[in-house]
Amino acid sequence: MRSRPCHPPRCLVIAAVTRENAVAGVSVDNHHPRLRVDRRGLERHLRDALKRLGRAGSWVDVQLVDDATIRELNAQWRHRDEVTDVLSFALQDDPDDVTPVPVLGDIVISLDTAYRQAAAMRTHLVALRASHKYRLRDEVFFLATHGLLHLLGYDHQSADDASEMEQLERRLIESFCSVDVHDLDRSDHGLHLDD
Repeated sequence: MRSRPCHPPRCLVIAAVTRENAVAGVSVDNHHPRLRVDRRGLERHLRDALKRLGRAGSWVDVQLVDDATIRELNAQWRHRDEVTDVLSFALQDDPDDVTPVPVLGDIVISLDTAYRQAAAMRTHLVALRASHKYRLRDEVFFLATHGLLHLLGYDHQSADDASEMEQLERRLIESFCSVDVHDLDRSDHGLHLDD
């Protein structure tokens, strides 16, 4: 069964709604046909991250999808006909916008890819004798944090930028992750975020 498609410009619709209602927060929608994640926990994590980053009054929309959907979005919006783990669609800042709630944009996460990456991370951690408890939830929280930082303008194009972004990611997820975040070296086992 294929999940229903979601479209990145949804943040434009949310922007219109928040203009009317002046509501800040995080929305998480799971469109995956089988895999489930703690939506409320993810919302709490992202609200906490926004607060720690000085953006507590902002709005973020998260869509949890399957590989087919994220591949379609990646092909349509990035011209890359391949599966990826996370996509971020930032709503461009408009200097004339008087929206009472800044809408940062959409984060789209493939739960299929997150599931595979969580399994790879568990294998990596067991090899380090560090932990075997890394779960899908941890990977989704990490990917959502990564996507959020992209919405806020962080990037990993240069080594310095990548280092800064990685340190921030670790600080933001440490209280929500079931393993020691210092053991989460993604490059050691082939997990390279490509967004």
